[in-house]
Amino acid sequence: MRAWMLVVAVAVVGCASQPSTPSSKLPTAQAPSVASSAAAQPGDSAEARRLAAAHKLNLKVIDKDGQQVFCRSNLVTGSHLHRDETCYTADQLDHMQEQMRRDLDQIKAETETERRSAVSHLN
Repeated sequence: MRAWMLVVAVAVVGCASQPSTPSSKLPTAQAPSVASSAAAQPGDSAEARRLAAAHKLNLKVIDKDGQQVFCRSNLVTGSHLHRDETCYTADQLDHMQEQMRRDLDQIKAETETERRSAVSHLN
């Protein structure tokens, strides 16, 4: 069980880490525009982080009824044609990001505790 948790923790931490080189899929003109808009208005830093998180989660930004929502289209199980669209508000996206951070911190703490316990048993 501990080995399985360690494998999951390593996989989650590895997937959550940032690549050392910029993604080749993004146009080079897009990155400066995000940085310049974040520098122009101090309140936009949260929005810039939210847009970056949405991009990492493959969410599309859509304006629905005057409100900005972040949507993902998933294939319906058992079908290659039907899609199910799930949308999140900015608050929901922020809550998901915070929950993910808490979960990762908890996994890291548990892994560190197990590692220390294993090392102490070896001594």
